[in-house]
Amino acid sequence: MYKRHEDKPGWSRSKANKAYKGLKKLIVDFQVPPDTRLDPSVISDVLETSVTPVREALIQLETENYIVGSLRNGYYTKKLDTKQISDEYGVANTILQHVIRENLDEHSRTWPVLPTIPRSDDYGLFGQFLEVFYEGVAEAGNNGRMLDLVHEFNIRTRYIRFLDLQRPERLSYIRDEMNELLELIDKRNKNGAIANVDRQLRAIIYCVPDLVMEGNLRARNKKESWSQTLLSMAE
Repeated sequence: MYKRHEDKPGWSRSKANKAYKGLKKLIVDFQVPPDTRLDPSVISDVLETSVTPVREALIQLETENYIVGSLRNGYYTKKLDTKQISDEYGVANTILQHVIRENLDEHSRTWPVLPTIPRSDDYGLFGQFLEVFYEGVAEAGNNGRMLDLVHEFNIRTRYIRFLDLQRPERLSYIRDEMNELLELIDKRNKNGAIANVDRQLRAIIYCVPDLVMEGNLRARNKKESWSQTLLSMAE
């Protein structure tokens, strides 16, 4: 997967990797509208660097399926896709259930310390809590491949997750379910925890089509602010 190269000491020192990191954040957070052309010349001017490292960053992002295009035809941001997002949640559901099934029982070794639920209704904080929780469960499986997959799931579904949590009824539902799930894990109730995870992730998969439609509409409305967003990347 793609997490590890960013963890290497000194990785972010190169101009190409700095461009990659900044562009990736904007794309993941859906700050760049769908179907926006990512012009290497424009981006390099803003970043006050040459075109070459920006092109290298775009090639890497396309390889990792964050954007679409090629050097010949140009690179563009992607639209949110219902099937892709649903598939990401399906993979996460499978991994989390597998880890719980194989590692949660009264004789299991100590699990990683899982985060506590935020007291506030700040959807940003709650989204961060969910990401740390998912990776904490994956870590209990002691399988680097699965942990990387869950890490990538967190990145690729972050915007959808935040849209979902901005709906008060969904935030309330997820808070109640997570309270129950943490208690089930603490009691080493394997079957109950598996059922809870499956119920939660199936519920959001059901909401994905509406969330994708809302997300793409919101992003389209940011067309006029794209240049300002790009400038912020250089700060």
